[in-house]
Amino acid sequence: EAFGDQMFIQMAVFAPLAGLAIFALMLVFFRRLVLVVPAMLLALVAVITTMGLLIGTGNTLHIMSSMIPIFLMPIAILDAIHVISEFFDRHRPGIDRRATIRAVYAELVGPIGSTTATTATGFAALALTPIPPVRVFGVFVAIGVAIAWAGTLTLLPAMLVRAPYRAV
Repeated sequence: EAFGDQMFIQMAVFAPLAGLAIFALMLVFFRRLVLVVPAMLLALVAVITTMGLLIGTGNTLHIMSSMIPIFLMPIAILDAIHVISEFFDRHRPGIDRRATIRAVYAELVGPIGSTTATTATGFAALALTPIPPVRVFGVFVAIGVAIAWAGTLTLLPAMLVRAPYRAV
């Protein structure tokens, strides 16, 4: 029981620290807060929605499920990084952001769909294990990956189009 309590405390400390580390690295790479914030918001939405679904469906929060945010946060940001990076490389002054977003997604929708499908399938395969906490963990990480992918296709382009950003 003491181990379980300590794990919950560690997850409460290290999940936000992992988010902060990812945020700092992205800020170093992109050098523009306005390009980093959409990816972080997308990850936050994916984590909160997934954990809400976990608890809302009557599952208990246990050691395995407390690790979902740590796994989901970087996975949720991966596709967003590809999209933001490509957007950052392609967008030029005088070009409509919507046109840039369309070009970016025309090139990346296949690859990000494939990586999302394989990642979600890998975690969903844990549903076949006889250990209930591992089953719950796998299913909800897979659901979270799907939520992040849906956000990458819907929320991310909307945020990039509306962001107060000037191309260089």
